[in-house]
Amino acid sequence: MGCAVGIDLGTTNSAVARRNAFGRPEVIPNRDGGNITPSVIYFGVDPPLVGQEAKEWARLGDQEIASFFKPHMGNPRYQLEFRGRSYSASDLSAIVLGRLKDDAEGRLGEPVERAVVTVPAYFADPQRTATLEAARSAGLVVSRILNEPTAAVLAYGLQKTGLAETILIYDLGGGTFDVTVARVAPEEITILATAGDHDLGGKNWDDRIATYLAERFAAETGFDPLDDPVALNEVLVRSEQAKWTLSDRATARITLQLGSERRTFELARSEFEAMTSPLMDRTRRLTEEALGEAGLAWPRVDGVLLVGGSTRMPMVRGYVSQMAGKPPRMGVNVDEAVALGAAIQAALDAGETIGDAVPRFTIAGTAPTPAKRVVDVMSHSLGVVALNATATAYINDIVIRRNTPIPARETRSYAHETHGGSNTRLEVYLTQGESDFPLDCAILGKYVFEGVRPTDARVTLDVGLSYDSNGVVQVSATQRDTRHALAMKVEPVPDDLSWLGRPPESSAPAEQAEPCRVLLLLDGSSSMLGEPLHEAQTAAREFLARCDLTRMEVGLISFSSTVVLQSSATKNARRLHAAIDRLEAMGSTNLTDALELARSELAAGDVARYIVVLTDGYPDAAESAVEQAQHARKQGIEIVTIGMGDADRDYLRRLASSDQASIFARKGELVGAFGHIAQVISEGGRGLRVDS
Repeated sequence: MGCAVGIDLGTTNSAVARRNAFGRPEVIPNRDGGNITPSVIYFGVDPPLVGQEAKEWARLGDQEIASFFKPHMGNPRYQLEFRGRSYSASDLSAIVLGRLKDDAEGRLGEPVERAVVTVPAYFADPQRTATLEAARSAGLVVSRILNEPTAAVLAYGLQKTGLAETILIYDLGGGTFDVTVARVAPEEITILATAGDHDLGGKNWDDRIATYLAERFAAETGFDPLDDPVALNEVLVRSEQAKWTLSDRATARITLQLGSERRTFELARSEFEAMTSPLMDRTRRLTEEALGEAGLAWPRVDGVLLVGGSTRMPMVRGYVSQMAGKPPRMGVNVDEAVALGAAIQAALDAGETIGDAVPRFTIAGTAPTPAKRVVDVMSHSLGVVALNATATAYINDIVIRRNTPIPARETRSYAHETHGGSNTRLEVYLTQGESDFPLDCAILGKYVFEGVRPTDARVTLDVGLSYDSNGVVQVSATQRDTRHALAMKVEPVPDDLSWLGRPPESSAPAEQAEPCRVLLLLDGSSSMLGEPLHEAQTAAREFLARCDLTRMEVGLISFSSTVVLQSSATKNARRLHAAIDRLEAMGSTNLTDALELARSELAAGDVARYIVVLTDGYPDAAESAVEQAQHARKQGIEIVTIGMGDADRDYLRRLASSDQASIFARKGELVGAFGHIAQVISEGGRGLRVDS
């Protein structure tokens, strides 16, 4: 008879665990004797190698390597090709899961059939569905998809036999960050709130070192490793090694041999912590967001658990201690906690017993503890695209709010015109996200319901949405007057969803946009210090995420007392993210010179050209800046202005190409505003011009 296991399918490393004969969860060593298996695949041999040996090939710079694919789960555009075959992130994950399954079976001497597989709490429906597909392809029956922080608190909760307490789980892995607030009671673990970022993890810390090394190497030799894939791989390998060295030592010595050039650099821990402090600040904002969702302040948190290998960095422990006002709890292995918790849930789901008893799990030095019930939540709101009250715009109508306990089901009623029988179908576009604007959310799917029975008046259709215990979405619809459940089919989501950003009456497909060049001018004056600058950096990252860099070039200029070209217009996303990370706030607001520099950078008129200005105040030499903006417009350059804080709205309109191209963002709206502008520019910018 097969056994049930728990699997931590990680970005950088994975692990598998099970409950042993004594009721204790334990990690199952792999074929190499290690508890942790690197999530790396080498396709240079057949069958592919997985784990430490594959990672060694990666360090040698071999190109037949797949790694860091977990963040791309559910993304249909992510495809890697090896030996004439294309692999999705789900396909690659299935290979890793298959290796974990084989290793576990080799150790246990029996088949592994059922599994609980963990995912970041911030994974949305496409990523969760892709994870289920990967596990099934690996020959596993998935009893449950479990959030990683929930698994960690489940492993921790077994050690507690006394009073209930509130715990915050700070989970910083190789590629994702999750923060979860949980109530741990003797008989139940209740997840109160969760937040996170699937694009924030240890690799971001590696990238900061890599950018630092690449820039120094380029300055000394004239060769930029960022422009050479083989050289970049070497820099990334040395950067990861330096990161771990700095966890144990105050200084790391890094030698780079790239082609015929060899250089050695020293990096102090203090320098590393300074260059990555914005990343720590991103975790703080998400942590405070989760506490706010739970309705708690730090004094009401009894303890903090650190999970994920990246929490071994001293800066993380120090930062969390400062936030919480107390050191984090010890006693949970940050690399193994998630797999151990998944093993506990797997045993419960499998109904394993000791004699006639429900499973009772023990940790060394503790009394047996009855199995706990877990109440989890989802970290994304679920909704549908609907018309606003005046039928003048499409909105994201949220049906199930984030941090609602799952499984959850809600129903929302919508009026539907049948037009005497000519319109008997309902199209439902399912959204996942918090914004009111559909294009700022993930469009999960297009669900078409047919068989609406016509009447002379409007009919009411009840649309039901649900999250199951895995966080996977279900959709249904019923005609209220007939109580008739409508037949549903799933159709592909159209590639062009730009119509969601236009009034319903002008929903014709957009023309293919031409190539373009964009310069972001970001205010770096002292008034932007702290939270405004962090929000601006997040907004700039969102802008890049919305850009099609196959046909768009983006550059970055910061302006304060001095004007700095942080990056010329480029399609290199890594270079642009590095430029955003370098932004600082100090001095006054020299917008005039920034606009003049942007004009010179955009002098060539062979493509559409845009300047996007963000400022939170009134600039020095304001009229001179207006003159520079006028010159730019005469050159055919479109100017978009985005104001925040104390920016003057009328002044921003004078700079912009049109009223439509001037936006004021209130607190919390800046990221959405930048995303909207990027979307409009990607579609050709017609919404920014007077003649649109």
